[in-house]
Amino acid sequence: MRNRINNTTPSLCLVLMLFVGVRAQTPGGSASVDTSGNASASVAAGVERWKMKAGGSVYSTPLVANGAIYFGSHDYQVYAIDAATGKELWRFKTGGRVLGTPALSKGTIYFGSQDTKFYALDSATGQLKWKIKAEYAVNSAPIVREGLVYFTGTNGVLYAVETETGKLRWMLASIAGTPSSPVPNGNALLVGTGAGLISVDAVDGKKQWSYTAGRAVVSGPVVADGAAYCTSLDGHLHAVDAATGALKWKFKTEGGLPFSPAVTAGAVFFGGIDGNFYAVDTATGTESWRFVAENGVTSAPMVADGIVYFGSAKGLYGLDAKTGRQRFWFETSHIVTSAPLFANGLIYFGGWDGTLYAVQ
Repeated sequence: MRNRINNTTPSLCLVLMLFVGVRAQTPGGSASVDTSGNASASVAAGVERWKMKAGGSVYSTPLVANGAIYFGSHDYQVYAIDAATGKELWRFKTGGRVLGTPALSKGTIYFGSQDTKFYALDSATGQLKWKIKAEYAVNSAPIVREGLVYFTGTNGVLYAVETETGKLRWMLASIAGTPSSPVPNGNALLVGTGAGLISVDAVDGKKQWSYTAGRAVVSGPVVADGAAYCTSLDGHLHAVDAATGALKWKFKTEGGLPFSPAVTAGAVFFGGIDGNFYAVDTATGTESWRFVAENGVTSAPMVADGIVYFGSAKGLYGLDAKTGRQRFWFETSHIVTSAPLFANGLIYFGGWDGTLYAVQ
């Protein structure tokens, strides 16, 4: 199971539901530094600006660009909707669930599906430009750079495909476990594996270095100031040199970490299935604060305007990035595994209830 968690399979669903079923209570929590900020009077209730109902659960972070929002769903479709109103612009049907965040470049949307195909669509109309077949399901979020689009397959393969034609440029196979979505790092790509983290040359696909963690790294790392920060199912946050893979430090938590971190202003933010949400100093790896999320932590975080947001079993938390005090809460009816995204003064995210939300 551990190598499949990044793909939001039924195994992950079961883990999250079992965990949050025990912890889910009311909004709030406790910060190890100062809990006074968790008084209900200090927590702003999020205001819904609009919501759009898809035909199935929305697991991944939406893409917001050029006044539109693009996202995939469990109903096998990719949607484009107006970012200001939530009105549907178009939809495209695939043969399987669409779990990864799409990528956009030069008027083309790129995404993979559990039907084992990878697609390129016109972003304005949703018309198919090309599609290619992978060997297994494509659940990762792709990235585009210099005429190539990169994505991983659940069979342990990293693909590099020409953006204009869909022609395969190269592929790196035999990656341990199910690889995470690729992350750019200069002229290289970083990919989480069943054993840890690898760096791959973006031009020719040759492996540059590898880092071994205690267990799988199932979600993509974050690169900042020469370091790569990755979470692992071994319960540690690992900070490694992004150029060499040498360990800088690691921070131990009380449970597995299946969600990517966020890094800003000298701090790395992340949460795990232990229900704790952490802030750790990027230079030293020491804990700045932690927040006990009574509704669990079920998504990667996002930081905007000094607030760090993340999903839970019952909605969206917002914490003060400096103190860990709760400042924001928006309640939903189902689990939120979609990492929130801030754009146009709104917070966009999806839920297992099949709804894409725009709140502030």
